[in-house]
Amino acid sequence: MKPKPHNHPSSPHKPMFLLMGVWATLVPWVWLWPGLIKDPAFWHAHELIFGMAGAALGGYLLIALPSWTGPNRAHRIGRLPLFLLVLAWGLGRGSMLIEAQGVALLICASLYPLGLAGLVLLPLWRVRRWQKLPFAVVPVVLAVADVTWLAIRWRGLSDAPFGPAVVLGFAVLLSVVGGRAVPAFLNSRFQATGAIVLPLRTLGAQASGLIMLSIVLLIAQRPHLAGAAMMASGVMQSIRLIVWGRRALFAHLDLMMLYLAWAWLGIGLMLLGTTLLMPAVFTLATMLHALTIGAMGSMIMAVAGRAFMARAPGRLRASPTHVTAFAMISTAAVLRLVIPDAVVMGLVGLQWSILVWSLGWGLFMLPVLRSLARPSPHPVLSAVRAQT
Repeated sequence: MKPKPHNHPSSPHKPMFLLMGVWATLVPWVWLWPGLIKDPAFWHAHELIFGMAGAALGGYLLIALPSWTGPNRAHRIGRLPLFLLVLAWGLGRGSMLIEAQGVALLICASLYPLGLAGLVLLPLWRVRRWQKLPFAVVPVVLAVADVTWLAIRWRGLSDAPFGPAVVLGFAVLLSVVGGRAVPAFLNSRFQATGAIVLPLRTLGAQASGLIMLSIVLLIAQRPHLAGAAMMASGVMQSIRLIVWGRRALFAHLDLMMLYLAWAWLGIGLMLLGTTLLMPAVFTLATMLHALTIGAMGSMIMAVAGRAFMARAPGRLRASPTHVTAFAMISTAAVLRLVIPDAVVMGLVGLQWSILVWSLGWGLFMLPVLRSLARPSPHPVLSAVRAQT
């Protein structure tokens, strides 16, 4: 049986994932365009977190919402709410680009995440899906984090620990949501063969708790303790990776992408923890990219890309375009970490990393653009199981 296509108004995840890909492609170029932004380091970090990753969060929540509201009450996002959500996202990006100040900036920055929270909260409240309500809180936390960071800078206070703390907040999200999604996708594919993957939820909860502890310690200016907590969490995440490993993954590229993306979470936490423990040896601004480019970039692409892969009974087929784009994101992370200042063929490692990253996201957008006029398959992020 072929999956039945759905194309309820615009398939709301499509514009969000398109915005995500466009912004991911463009934001790093601030480093290649001197004078465009007064503070390129802050703008670059802020826009990749709240612009790119924020759009990715919206796409994921809008995909999941119909399944959460129940098969008989599948929620549909109308064209007007979707248009207003996209407009709110654009206002947030525009206010940062023109370097707006004061209350106007804070309002524009909070419109998108609060609007997204409303779109998720109201349907869940109507159908009394209380256990899913925490997902509606995530965009609110995003809005609070953004407004707090902007307010700190507005008042001229030091925001040195805040950027890494926000990145670690997304690491918690990857640990909690990704830690459930990855074994679920693996079990959906391999359970017929008896190769059940243990989700290791207790270990995952402990690892996520350690990341949250490291955030508190980082803000409290206890970098060595924060680094130790990150190192321990990174080891736990790597243990989960080893337990989930299967030789069969090599024949399922869509799952291999998820698996390799998860590897970056453990690597990023351990590298960042090592940096905090030995600041004289490693640079925080460099090693932080193991989490931003490596973990966040690759996991977002691995999950979002599933919405645009070809379907076969019981499986998704990652195209050469998807695989190449994913490989480029990991390559960009390695270049940024290993040779950030080395000159190769007239360009430094940072510039090479930007070019490879942008090309990877440009490739990602090709199947997204092709899908805009086509119905969306159901389910969006996985394939209908093979019929026996």
